[in-house]
Amino acid sequence: MLATPTQLRTNLGSRWCAQTRCTHRSDGSPGDRRARRPAQEDPVREFDTTFIVQPEISEEGREALILRLRGVLERAGATPLEVDDMGKKKLAYEIKRFQKGHYLSLFYLDSGKAVAELERALRLDESILRFLTVRKEDQVDDVDARRARSVELEKSRKEKAAERAAREAEERAQREAARAAGESVEEPSDDDDLEEEDVYDRDRDRDRDRDRDRRRRDDDDEGDDRSPAGE
Repeated sequence: MLATPTQLRTNLGSRWCAQTRCTHRSDGSPGDRRARRPAQEDPVREFDTTFIVQPEISEEGREALILRLRGVLERAGATPLEVDDMGKKKLAYEIKRFQKGHYLSLFYLDSGKAVAELERALRLDESILRFLTVRKEDQVDDVDARRARSVELEKSRKEKAAERAAREAEERAQREAARAAGESVEEPSDDDDLEEEDVYDRDRDRDRDRDRDRRRRDDDDEGDDRSPAGE
C-alpha cells in the first residue's frame, strides 16, 4: 500500500530527527530539543558605582543627577537602592583643574546589563570627573530584604548628613558673627575638612561592616535551620 504524502513527510521527519537528535512537536513537525529547555535566568547581583562630581555642584543639582541616574537604572531593569553621599574630598591628583570633588556611591541590584547604561550616562555628563563600578555581591537571594535594609540605610545617612549640615551652618554663623564684631576669624583649612572626612569614612565603614556581619549571621542561621537533625 502506497504511503500518503502526509505519512511520507512524517517518516522523513522522524529519520531526520534521529540523525540530528531533535524531537517532534505535537503536530508531527520536527523541533529542536535545545529549544525545549527552559532558559536559565542570570543571578541578581549587587553593584556599587562610585562617581566624583565637580565640587561646586549644588544640592539641587546633586538631587537632580541622582534622580536621573535612578531613572537610567529603572529603565534598564535594575533595582536602585541607597545613595551614599560622602561629601567633598580632596582628590589624589588634579582632574580637569579641580583639586576637590564631591563623592557619591549609588548601590543597585541587577543581572549586569544595566551597568553599561549607567556608565554611559556618567560618561556623557560633563559634571562627572571620574567613576568606578564594583560588584559587591555575586548573588542576592532575598531582594525584598535588601530593599528594606536600603530604606534603613538611606534614613540613617540622611540623618547624619542633616546633622553635619546643621553643624557646618552653625560654625559659619559663628564665624560671621565674630567677623561682624571685628574679631579675627580663622577659616577652616583643608586639613580640617580631611579630618571631618576621615570621621565620616570611619562611620560609613563601620556601618557597612555591621551590615555585612549581620548578613553573614543571617546566612549562618538559615544554614543551621536547613541542616538535618543530628548533624
